[in-house]
Amino acid sequence: MARPGLFRSIFGRVTVSALLVSLLSTLALFLVVRQIVDNDARAMLAREVDTDLAGLADIYVSAGREDLKARIADRFAVERQDGERVWYLLARDNGDRIAGNLTRWPRIAPNISEARFVTLADGERMFARATQLGPDMRLVVGRSDYRGQALLARLALAFATAGALIAALSLVAGHFAARRLRNRVEAVNATFAAVRAGHIEARVPGAGDSDELTELATNTNDMLDQVERLIEAQRAVSDQTAHEIRTPLMHLDTRIRRAMEATRDDMLLQTLERSRAEIRSVVRLLDSLLDIAGTQAMRGDMRGLAEVSLSDIAENLADLYGASAEELGIGFHARIAPGIRLRADAMQMMRLMSNLLDNGFKYVPSGGSVSLQLSAGPRIIVEDDGDGIPAADRERIFERYVRLDGSADGGHGLGLALALAIAQRHGLTLHVEDAAPGARFVVQPEDES
Repeated sequence: MARPGLFRSIFGRVTVSALLVSLLSTLALFLVVRQIVDNDARAMLAREVDTDLAGLADIYVSAGREDLKARIADRFAVERQDGERVWYLLARDNGDRIAGNLTRWPRIAPNISEARFVTLADGERMFARATQLGPDMRLVVGRSDYRGQALLARLALAFATAGALIAALSLVAGHFAARRLRNRVEAVNATFAAVRAGHIEARVPGAGDSDELTELATNTNDMLDQVERLIEAQRAVSDQTAHEIRTPLMHLDTRIRRAMEATRDDMLLQTLERSRAEIRSVVRLLDSLLDIAGTQAMRGDMRGLAEVSLSDIAENLADLYGASAEELGIGFHARIAPGIRLRADAMQMMRLMSNLLDNGFKYVPSGGSVSLQLSAGPRIIVEDDGDGIPAADRERIFERYVRLDGSADGGHGLGLALALAIAQRHGLTLHVEDAAPGARFVVQPEDES
């Protein structure tokens, strides 16, 4: 049995699910950390900007506008080691620049001391706060977010690396865990496959942890033990039934035979002979029923089977039925391929072919013909050119006690039922086709039907 693909296998889906969970968890953690860092960076920028802005506002209040311009110029002279950039703009209320390195007033409201991130004309991002210094004077102080963005970039790289490592570890761990689980489940499936193939003694290995799969293996073995006991019990009952019924009938037949030897009454002799014939018919019926029941009970059970030559069995039957066909005036043809072998019960396969041939000879009138074919597969075909079997009866004829109209013999309608049971026991199928004219019975492996 082929293994299912990755996404059709439960173990593959579990592995992929574990990978997705680990990746999503890493992403969620990154987003949380990113938000925390972003908030802290904003708070730090706000403190720096507010401190600087408050100092400049104090200078304006205490020393005036010109001193404020000088202090702003001093800010530009300081070289920052952290790579941050600073922006200032001292402007009139109409936006005209008085001092600073910003050319125009950003979209920040000074009357409410608004603080927020602003994107400048060159695309750079700054955090700034504006304040109203006087009736015709406003000031904005800004800082670049270089440190915060650099920190977020490092965090992104760190989480990407960690995510890749976690994904790899999840895949490796998931692969080994899934392989271990798959092996244990496949052991159960292999046991069922072996039982289905006829090895009723097969059992699931019990090694493993005390978990659900160990419990499944234990329950499977217990079930197979019970099935094997039931099969053995059915065989024992069948054998016992056959013995208990056949023995009294044989004793009765012996008494009738002795009674026939002790009398010279022709009428009584005829009656007793009919009684013996009926007893033999009941015994044959009993044997056939037991054969069918026993064969069906052993369906798929390969114990007791051995490699046999179907070619030899067919050749022997061809010789036997060829001689009978000459006496009946029926043509008989056999095409038997050499070297056809099968693991089977030789007597049952002989019974299968002989029942099909008996059926063919039964419904073919003198002058007709019957053929036996054996080819690789194995494929067994018994064909006749009689009246054939109506389409409505082609499944029904394999049921017990079914005899089609025109059957003049005293059979019980069990020959084809037994043939079907034997075929199924050996992993074969049996069906009938229209031979135009006549009927064609075909035995072949199940996977070819």
